[in-house]
Amino acid sequence: MADGLIFPSSEWFEDYQEKVNSNEEYAEKSAGWGVDFNGDFIFKMTDMPLDDIDVDAMPEHIQDELDQYVSEGASGHTGQTFVGLEDGKCTDAYLIESEDEVDNGFKLTGTYENWVELTRGNIGAVDGMMSGKFELDGDMQKILQYSDAATLLTECATQVDSVFAHEEY
Repeated sequence: MADGLIFPSSEWFEDYQEKVNSNEEYAEKSAGWGVDFNGDFIFKMTDMPLDDIDVDAMPEHIQDELDQYVSEGASGHTGQTFVGLEDGKCTDAYLIESEDEVDNGFKLTGTYENWVELTRGNIGAVDGMMSGKFELDGDMQKILQYSDAATLLTECATQVDSVFAHEEY
């Protein structure tokens, strides 16, 4: 069994939410984010390498999440997460089946490989957008205005004790 939380999974995002909400510097730098505008995100992960993973060896609850939340389409296997962000807090973080089930102001899309690198701290959120590794749907000016907060969100992701499915299974 893996030591750590499998990325991506519900458990991983629950721990991520806790890390964000316990980060006092994030609370300070993101004060005002999502106030008078929708600051909620969809994190969309494309090209998930499910064909290269022994899914049957994964814990059953993770297999169930893959069945429910990952779809197959033009961008290979794709998964999405809703991350609610408002005024210094992460109000929610959970896997979603469809963008249509949530109201969001931003969507950040990248390949599984790039999300793994972001989670490891090898790519920053803003640098990833500027370099084209991630595509932003939303107001880039708002992101740049709160770039310190975006950097801290990435740092919180690196603090989750992560196991990457493609390496473990």
